[in-house]
Amino acid sequence: PRLASQSHTIAAMRFGAARPLLVGVLGSAAVVAIDGGAKRYDPATHTPVPSAGCGKAPPYAVGRSTVAHGTNEGTRWTYRIYLPSGYSNNEPIPIIFQFPGWGMSAKDEESGCGITARADELNFISVTPQGTNDNPSSGGPWYSWNAVGSTQSPGKAGPTCTQAGNHADYCYTSCGVCKDEPQCDWTSCDDSITPTGTGSIDANGFIHSLYDTLEEQLCVDTTRELAAGESNGGMMAYQTGVVMAHRLAALFPQFGSFHRGFNLAPSVGLPVMDLHGTRDNTVPANVSLSGEGYYYTTTHEIFFGNQYSSGWAQSNGCTGTPTVYHTSQDGLHELWCVSAGDCPGGDVVRCSWNGGHNWFGNSAENNGQLVTEFLLKWTRPSHQGRGYSVGQLKGTPVLLEDIEISAVEAAPTLEDAEVEVAPSWAAPPLPGPQPHYGDPDLGCLPDEDAIYAAYGRTCAPTIGVVPAAEDSPRGAPPVPQCRLGGVAPFDNGCPKDFDGLLPGSKAFPVCLAKGDSSDPYMDGQFHCVLACHCSGSRVQCDADSDAHCPGSSRCRRGELLNLGLGICTYHHNTAASDASAPLLVV
Repeated sequence: PRLASQSHTIAAMRFGAARPLLVGVLGSAAVVAIDGGAKRYDPATHTPVPSAGCGKAPPYAVGRSTVAHGTNEGTRWTYRIYLPSGYSNNEPIPIIFQFPGWGMSAKDEESGCGITARADELNFISVTPQGTNDNPSSGGPWYSWNAVGSTQSPGKAGPTCTQAGNHADYCYTSCGVCKDEPQCDWTSCDDSITPTGTGSIDANGFIHSLYDTLEEQLCVDTTRELAAGESNGGMMAYQTGVVMAHRLAALFPQFGSFHRGFNLAPSVGLPVMDLHGTRDNTVPANVSLSGEGYYYTTTHEIFFGNQYSSGWAQSNGCTGTPTVYHTSQDGLHELWCVSAGDCPGGDVVRCSWNGGHNWFGNSAENNGQLVTEFLLKWTRPSHQGRGYSVGQLKGTPVLLEDIEISAVEAAPTLEDAEVEVAPSWAAPPLPGPQPHYGDPDLGCLPDEDAIYAAYGRTCAPTIGVVPAAEDSPRGAPPVPQCRLGGVAPFDNGCPKDFDGLLPGSKAFPVCLAKGDSSDPYMDGQFHCVLACHCSGSRVQCDADSDAHCPGSSRCRRGELLNLGLGICTYHHNTAASDASAPLLVV
């Protein structure tokens, strides 16, 4: 219900052009913006720059998570915000945005990523914006961010997916009619950061407006505005870093990327740490083609450049050779990080851990510690608020309209995020001969392989490839005899003998490029796995999600682009080591 007593409306004024570097005239001399770059934060010498909200009573609860809504350019958006228990309207403090992945609500993200749980101890404002959900197709929710070319296929490098990754039901209402062939566009077209979700022109979208709004409402240290996100939210973090480099002090994309042909680098140095699991085939770090048939940019090319971008290392002035970059969790879940060299514009770091497409260590505690440790190392002293640097004349803020608060809730704790709860109903043994998708320890069927997936194992039906035509281009990807991905049941070429054997189960088969190769798509390794709806505000799917899986298998995230889905796997080990897992390549 709307809490009228806590509703707040802020009038908004907008401007459409990108901010110029030359913004005014003083006598006969032009006033030039001075961006001194990001600097290491030192509490002994740091001078915070207070935002316009300092001295004002906060419109949000202190020590609890507030659910708020606001309008930007006619679109209604939702965000969660947590003010630390020690919040004072006279003490400027950092603010961290964490963008959820595809299909992930802000509530589930706030719990699973572990960032808000550290806000009291480290004294920062935690913000979890929610993507828009304007897709009427079954299989939702469809929360998503328009970023890094997700709605702009084909790009300079061609389509952003293969024909096997084509899904007409991924076209959102805000996109009108999706005319790309194959149908590679897969997120909302609402203005998350720029109208196209690419470039940096007309950057007055929701996230820009939310930063401005919170500066006006709260006491923020404008030199310590920070951004992070996971999966599609990690893509959004990368895009936000490109667009708002003069504003942000640091960036931490978790298992995100740019679509092939859409990678960009910031115009000024911006510290960045990238995190990927060694078994992440969903948004892979070291190859372009994902398990669901999308083309991405490798982390090496994001950092060191290609024909589409000069790379993050050049923006940050990196020289020398890559070196090991130490964190407080080195070695945990085989975590190790590498710096791009000596980078005066801020560290450029990529990290690898022994896992899949999920938060670090499959743990809110581990992930929250890693993300906040890096982000809070940095400050950008030149940022004076509203995206303006020293030497610029501050313009009018771009504010959300019709802000209202709908709920105030207890903040997530690490204990809540990590707990395992028994299912409210147990999956009975399947009658008769065991179907596909069974327990490898009991033996797989002749047309199955036992594969690692979602830090467990499962029997996965093998899928062949269409024989290549004689005139096929050299290096063309194999064509699987299935349709890849999907968020709801459809005729995709996978065995369906599980259907109806477990009453009430909503699990369904999904085809992926998945195997023991570091580049399974190009090596023609395709398998089917059993997808399950992943619900609950925890790192992993809740116990009722598990109950849709057969036998002793459990529903676990880590393999699918839509984080509202997991897959049914057996014999889990959050710290499992797989000697065949591909290593991070710098």
